[in-house]
Amino acid sequence: MRITQERLKECLFYSPIVGVFEWRRSGPKVRRGLLAGAVVGNGYVRVCVDRKLYPAHKLAWLYMTGEYPEGPIDHIDGDRSNNAFKNLRLATCSQNSHNMRLHRTSTTGVKGVTMVRGKYEASIRKNGVYAFRKVYETLEEAEEAIRAKREELHGEFANHGLHRYEQEELANL
Repeated sequence: MRITQERLKECLFYSPIVGVFEWRRSGPKVRRGLLAGAVVGNGYVRVCVDRKLYPAHKLAWLYMTGEYPEGPIDHIDGDRSNNAFKNLRLATCSQNSHNMRLHRTSTTGVKGVTMVRGKYEASIRKNGVYAFRKVYETLEEAEEAIRAKREELHGEFANHGLHRYEQEELANL
């Protein structure tokens, strides 16, 4: 049986601004006021309540709305451990995937742009089929085109990944 909002509020306090849970009462292996949960290998925070693990972002949604979400909850900023309520929104699986960041192995530094025979191919796939695919002479042209198309196709769920200039800045730190 899934946790209810009432039971959740008996056990934990949630700070919607910071996005963390604290224990309301002391008990075996927990102390009142201490943070609840831990970041797991995939970057999400998990919280154990009544011997059952829950994703913290789904508990945050339950705490604030009274409903446990059946589908995905999207982290707007792409940070899976940022469970501030303003950073969470209901999404479909497809919408949630649009908000993924730039893959670490990107050679161009631009999400959705690859180098093909000395030119830059900008592409977006939807359900395994190309929704957009064009070749450009310069990286700047491809980047501008892919950003515009991503905004058109994905709206508020469009995530452009880190801009290549931001990546360079981070690399130089």
